[in-house]
Amino acid sequence: MNQSNHPARGPSSEALWWALFSVGGVMAALFVPAIIFVTGFLLPTSDPDTATGHYVRIHGVVSWWPVRIVLVGVLVFSFFHCAHRVRHTLMDLGLRDQEAALKWLCYGAALAGSVATVVMIWRI
Repeated sequence: MNQSNHPARGPSSEALWWALFSVGGVMAALFVPAIIFVTGFLLPTSDPDTATGHYVRIHGVVSWWPVRIVLVGVLVFSFFHCAHRVRHTLMDLGLRDQEAALKWLCYGAALAGSVATVVMIWRI
């Protein structure tokens, strides 16, 4: 007895995208405001000597591998959170018939941003 009214389809990857969306939302809510506050409000200064000292300290902290892992995690999951939100927003705006193309576009952009992030943070 088939209880669903939907035609049989293969396995869906939707659970993966919702999981990445959820993790990215938590990361964005917890860590992004703290990063913005520290780098945008606590560290900026008009004194060049103080700015140089702040740069050296931040570079030292970000050069430590656990901090790099946290930064990569926060940014990568935030990218996938954003991609999922953009994809579903575009589908709600009438592009539902383009779902496959939106998946490739949105999640491909998140993957490209993730690779670029890993490369940039690795080079610090």
